Amino acid sequence: MPRRAKITPPPDWIETTQTTVNGRLLTPGTEVSIRGERGRFRFIKRVERPERGLVWLEFWGGPKGAAQWRSFAPDRVRTVHRINKTDAALVEERQAAKRKKTA
Repeated sequence: MPRRAKITPPPDWIETTQTTVNGRLLTPGTEVSIRGERGRFRFIKRVERPERGLVWLEFWGGPKGAAQWRSFAPDRVRTVHRINKTDAALVEERQAAKRKKTA
């Protein structure tokens, strides 16, 4: 499968890697549950279009074995989980622990 070219968003879009939802801080990798969706989703970024008043959050996840890139409005976040349980999150944590151990 060929790689896709990186798409740069228009200059009027504001992207941030942190946001607060339901009184909890979301940083990249934080897992959440979304109202009306199965599975857990890992936070990627927050995108805002101020001139139109639009805000959405981008995630990677879904049912086990069928993860995909999804975008949701902040009010659809039901739970911000304290402990990451998805397989991808566990693999990243193990790799980070190995890097820290060898450094």
